[in-house]
Amino acid sequence: QWQAACLGGGCGGSGHESQCENLTAAVARDFTVSYESSGTAWGAGEACRPLDEVCDNAGTIGHAGNFGVVGLLTTVVGQICLLLYLFLRKRRDMSKVLWGAAGAFAFAWVMLLASWAAFASAMGGETTCTIVDVTTRKAARVTGSFGDILNGGSYSYGFVIFSWLLLTAVLGLVVQRVLFDMKNPYGVSEKEALPEPEDVTL
Repeated sequence: QWQAACLGGGCGGSGHESQCENLTAAVARDFTVSYESSGTAWGAGEACRPLDEVCDNAGTIGHAGNFGVVGLLTTVVGQICLLLYLFLRKRRDMSKVLWGAAGAFAFAWVMLLASWAAFASAMGGETTCTIVDVTTRKAARVTGSFGDILNGGSYSYGFVIFSWLLLTAVLGLVVQRVLFDMKNPYGVSEKEALPEPEDVTL
């Protein structure tokens, strides 16, 4: 309908047909739209609503969010362990704390990857959502790919991907330090660093 209305406008210029195709591609979405003849789409109130009031895939999106939160909290634990290791490793054996940091970062790595995968799966899955039609300004129920309905991803989705990539580098460095400490345990390197006693002449 968008393309037919645009082409029927009879505008001049050689690029009119091409611009109509661009306009149609920008506003057209590959999903099914249906209008309810009666009833209330959603009641008055807050502008921000729980997803289960708008779409039927709230469970899958909730799993992605839960994985992300667990990954964030575990990363904080790993960061605390890493800071304790850095500040106290000269005074005592902190190898177990470093192992704890590596384990926390590894678990967070898995959780962020699971969050990424869960949301990516939801993006490609079919769902039904209630939206506002831009032409009629009325509520409409649309069924199709969640990614098409959402018209792309979100900032939080990008943050999860970036965090996972950054955590991959951090985890690699922490594991490298763990391997180094295994080859150079606490106490041994300090003894080797002490100077050998020299002969003293009277």
